[in-house]
Amino acid sequence: MARVLVCDPTFPMGRVREILPDATAGDIADGGPDTEALLVSPAAPVPAQAMAAMPALRVIASASTGTDHIDLDAAAGRGIAVSAVSDYCTDEVADHALALIVGLVRGVPAGLASVQRGEWDFRAGGTPRRIAGSRLALVGYGRIGRATGERARALGMEVRFHDPFVEGSEDDLDRLLAWADAVSLHMPLTEQTQGILDRRRLALMRPGTALVNTARGALVDRAAMIAATHLRAAFDNVWEQPPADDLLGLDHLAITPYTAWFSAQTEWLPYIRAAESAARLLAAQRS
Repeated sequence: MARVLVCDPTFPMGRVREILPDATAGDIADGGPDTEALLVSPAAPVPAQAMAAMPALRVIASASTGTDHIDLDAAAGRGIAVSAVSDYCTDEVADHALALIVGLVRGVPAGLASVQRGEWDFRAGGTPRRIAGSRLALVGYGRIGRATGERARALGMEVRFHDPFVEGSEDDLDRLLAWADAVSLHMPLTEQTQGILDRRRLALMRPGTALVNTARGALVDRAAMIAATHLRAAFDNVWEQPPADDLLGLDHLAITPYTAWFSAQTEWLPYIRAAESAARLLAAQRS
């Protein structure tokens, strides 16, 4: 039977073994010559050197929508099948993105913080905008971007998007950023999109613009974001987990603990689907 190494302790091993009876829990460093499949997540990255220690590796299944934590070039070079769970949390992430957008536009994080400091000032969060009529720019317009846009339109927001792979996209990202009252990021992290919001582009956004990132932290230049005090930002996925000290206590940056995907319906779903994907891929390779 194929040896399957489960590299994230969050996987429910009892359920996983119902699907893959030979699965064992461990660390990526525990992979060896007989390891044929890996079950991973963004918390368990798979670099090329780890794959090199597993000559029999045939499958990497990730309990995530993205695969930026896996060296895809190395996997392709070895003919290793890589799978992700692409649609399990569309509603959850869109709900979370909209909650952050509305909260920022209404000045909620700053208002909450001011009360905790013992203040009582309705202007602590600045002068909020009315949600209806506010302008929302979506950067990335896949499943989650579309779902976020649908929710925002239902609240009366004017929605435009930038996605070079989708018809109807605004071609000029710079101009879109300058137009928006709120910006929400929904792009995958690739070599082309890493740092797509750099210091120059953040400076194009008007003072008080809300910036929401429920995708990947590295879509935004880290140092530039720390310095962008003219914005109101909220990130669910930052550059490292947990965030380093220099990201904490910033008045212009609120952080949620990578919870956008999470709900009672999705708590175990990505892990089960990853195990099922690994089982299918291994069976297909044996047939």
